Amino acid sequence: RGAAMVVKHIVLFKMKQMEDEVAQRVKNNLLALQGKVPGIIAISFGPTFTTDRAQGFTHALVVDLKDKEALQAYGPHPEHVAVLNNDLKPNMEQPPLAMDYEYEA
Repeated sequence: RGAAMVVKHIVLFKMKQMEDEVAQRVKNNLLALQGKVPGIIAISFGPTFTTDRAQGFTHALVVDLKDKEALQAYGPHPEHVAVLNNDLKPNMEQPPLAMDYEYEA
């Protein structure tokens, strides 16, 4: 077998209206997970600038993880849970849509 299979974790959110400082804190705390949760290769988060096909979703999170095991460890990791409970859940309109797939790195 050749290249390693990397996992892409995609989450779409319908976020409430947030003050600029709240939105920046949410983003900063999500991006900081890269230094705190093992296995994260890259992470990005932001609002969509195209709304015509977004079906009400306002923000996207994309996380590249080194493998399925890293994804399994990411979910219950205390730093991820803290951001989820303290930053995301209070500002979400509804539960997010999430998908994961593997690709050759």
